[in-house]
Amino acid sequence: MTLDEFRTYLAKPGTPLSEAEVVGFEKEIGIELPKDYRAFLMAVNGGWVGGALLISGTTADGEPIDSDLHHIGGLRAEPHMDLRTARSTYQDWLARIPRDLIWIMDDSTGNAICLGIAGDARGKVYFWDQEREPDLDETDGTIEGMGNISILAHTFATFFAGLQLAARV
Repeated sequence: MTLDEFRTYLAKPGTPLSEAEVVGFEKEIGIELPKDYRAFLMAVNGGWVGGALLISGTTADGEPIDSDLHHIGGLRAEPHMDLRTARSTYQDWLARIPRDLIWIMDDSTGNAICLGIAGDARGKVYFWDQEREPDLDETDGTIEGMGNISILAHTFATFFAGLQLAARV
């Protein structure tokens, strides 16, 4: 999928971000975003696709991941599309998503699409399955230790290129 194709399915697009706005967010989270995602964020700044685009992959157990995209994160006023709000919800309060990842999108059932921002996860795109979320007292808080996080792509660019149009009934 190209950025122009993506934009045809994007409702409620955000105002493109300036370099200074992205740098400010990077300072808040304490790390530079991967370049491919950074360019996407600056161009799109979130929105809503409401299930029009599909993602697929495989869990660590070999189960298929077939889902859609719903909200696309950005630096937004709407909390359900805001990267800062998601970080606070998933990471600052209960550490439901490991610190090496950030929420960047979700599907229509509340599962998260996350981007690796540090360590071996940096630049990779992951699926966080809320239905398989562990008891936080029984995990070490790592990606591997959570048991509900599966890799979708080794780069954001690869993930983005693999988005598919949902069939309309």
